[in-house]
Amino acid sequence: MENTLLAIPQGIILGGAYGAIALGLSVIFGVTRVINFAQGSMLMASCFLYYVLYENYGIDPYIGIIAVAPIMFLFGYAVQKFLVKPLIIRERASVIEPTSVMMMTIGFDFALMYLFMMIFGASYRTIKTTASGIVVKTADGMFTTTLSRIIALIAGLVLAFALWFIFNKTELGTKIRAVAQNRTAAGLCGVDVFKSYSIAFGLGVAALAVSGACLLQFLYAQPNMGTMFGVKSFMIVVLGGLGSIPGALIGGVIFGVVETVGAQLITGTAATMLSFVLFIIVLVVKPTGLFGKK
Repeated sequence: MENTLLAIPQGIILGGAYGAIALGLSVIFGVTRVINFAQGSMLMASCFLYYVLYENYGIDPYIGIIAVAPIMFLFGYAVQKFLVKPLIIRERASVIEPTSVMMMTIGFDFALMYLFMMIFGASYRTIKTTASGIVVKTADGMFTTTLSRIIALIAGLVLAFALWFIFNKTELGTKIRAVAQNRTAAGLCGVDVFKSYSIAFGLGVAALAVSGACLLQFLYAQPNMGTMFGVKSFMIVVLGGLGSIPGALIGGVIFGVVETVGAQLITGTAATMLSFVLFIIVLVVKPTGLFGKK
């Protein structure tokens, strides 16, 4: 019981990192209604960018955010503009969103993964920074973690607030929300629909880049890492509610707690399975998620 109780704060910290990853996917779907299955590989790409900056130039990942986040924003903007937009235009007469976009993001996910495997190989990479080496523990020494994990939780909270502020308190956010609600009506009112889509896509990928700076300091970077995080981020977004920023963060915390607490009662592999069971239950009981809307 004592170990189980101590696992809860560990789960909250891990869940904050999960939630930060899911925020990008939630933003992209909430505006464009496109499920970006390349999300995991984009996270992996940002991790390797930080790795290159650290190994070759000694740049700490937290400082590297200044360069990597804008690069990933432009990357996401370009993906939406040159890959997603033509497919949406081609099938804009469809009653539902074009399935070709979903298939394209799946193919793009594999293309990115194997491209980085060709460049960096299949070996695992990690870095040791000041934050990852600092151990934080309670006065009685019962609970210990690293500073990098705590920063990952804080980064998730800051990201959620920043995205909420952009979407709810700025003119750009008003335009993006108008497009998300009804792109035809927004277009008739003079809003550039596809530019709003591209900005939202770029913001979602930039949010991933911030998450990558935190994750690389306590997890390994490897070209296949995107598969696990891509699937988990999708499940977290569904749990919290598709398009809900608070839902993505809270869903990540729930997943983190379920996995860490479950690992105290059963094997680590079986504990991971609990996340999938929770995902199935939410789909059956409340398909819109905790904070989702019809």
